[in-house]
Amino acid sequence: MKKYRHYIIVAIILSALFFTIYQAITEDARVSKSLESDPETGLDIGSKAPDFTLQGYDGEAISLNAIDKPVMLNFWASWCPPCKAEMPHMKNFYEKNKDEVEIVAVNMMHQESSEQDMMKFYKEYGLNFPVPIDEDGMVSTTYQVVSIPTSYFIDSEGIIVSKYTGPMTETSISETFKRIK
Repeated sequence: MKKYRHYIIVAIILSALFFTIYQAITEDARVSKSLESDPETGLDIGSKAPDFTLQGYDGEAISLNAIDKPVMLNFWASWCPPCKAEMPHMKNFYEKNKDEVEIVAVNMMHQESSEQDMMKFYKEYGLNFPVPIDEDGMVSTTYQVVSIPTSYFIDSEGIIVSKYTGPMTETSISETFKRIK
């Protein structure tokens, strides 16, 4: 019996490994397929930003393609210290410029420890811009978000103009939007 225990343990470990690899490959294929459905869509500067529709914190559906102003598309999580540093700058900038630009701050719910943590963050920081919830991580995977915060700046035609990884200040947000106009 002891002799077979090692074979069983090895078989379980190999099965888990193959399952993980299979999931990673199929997830990459799904993301590639979504980007390939429109040859002009991509993540490079000058490419059309991939569209998505997510439910917002307020329950409203938010679609990227429905926005007809320049957009700061930001990815964040409540546990992220740089995200915490960046949010007041985003809030202040948006308050002053919400008629000319849009900020869409996608919460990476799949990275949160709980929905309550995200809701507490939202209320504590008094976020005044749309906050769609990426529950399964599909949008953040499509946008290849590896570290947060990550922001894409998209013009009113839906074209990616700039990408920034790391926290931004009100000044850097303003300067980036000036280059879009």
